[in-house]
Amino acid sequence: MRLAVFALLAGGLAGPAASGAAQAAADTPPVVVELFASQGCPNCPKAEAFLAQLARRADIIALSFAVDYWDYLGWRDTFAKPAFTARQYAYGRALHKPRVYTPQIVLNGRSIHHGLPGRALRKALARAARERAENAPSLHARLNADGALVLDIAGPAVTGASVWMAAYTPGAQTVRIEAGENRGKTLLQVNIVSSLTRIANWRGGQAHLVMPMPAEGGCAIFVQMDGQGPILAAARVQA
Repeated sequence: MRLAVFALLAGGLAGPAASGAAQAAADTPPVVVELFASQGCPNCPKAEAFLAQLARRADIIALSFAVDYWDYLGWRDTFAKPAFTARQYAYGRALHKPRVYTPQIVLNGRSIHHGLPGRALRKALARAARERAENAPSLHARLNADGALVLDIAGPAVTGASVWMAAYTPGAQTVRIEAGENRGKTLLQVNIVSSLTRIANWRGGQAHLVMPMPAEGGCAIFVQMDGQGPILAAARVQA
């Protein structure tokens, strides 16, 4: 996806200043659930089915990132990108978990878990829903009358954060696997991320951005500390 920012206001955001006001987000921000999976992984269909359940919840932003390190076993994942594999490895380094695998889930950029549903993961989800980043910024995302994506961010000063956009296809897609360990299976996958774009730096203050809505029809916006750190705030928009 080619991203063009039409308008940019920054108290702490890199870019030219303009006028605007941030709108408050909900008191309890959604939990960002990032599933790292592969169509070639025999355990991933169960994880994708669990993500599909989570995707129906208003308090969760569920995203499926397809990694490419299973491709050598005979089936090339149709959605995998090296950048998503790199993101998973970066999380491993940041969270002191050097071994990455599929399926693996990261919650709000703060904790990393096995991606199969179970008591431990459900408890971690409940804990993540209760937690809120200290001095978390507010983040509001919407479509305007012209169909453009409008973002308003406000918060105290931070040392190194960025605004990111994950473009995804909303809802479920089915893929027939013709080779590899899942040969003959039809996989159900939801909210498949197609691109991850860094929109701008954010250092606190108020920011107002207007940009094209991704053609995929869905996007998650999040403010994340640099160095693959915690996600401070997040929102989603679907056309």
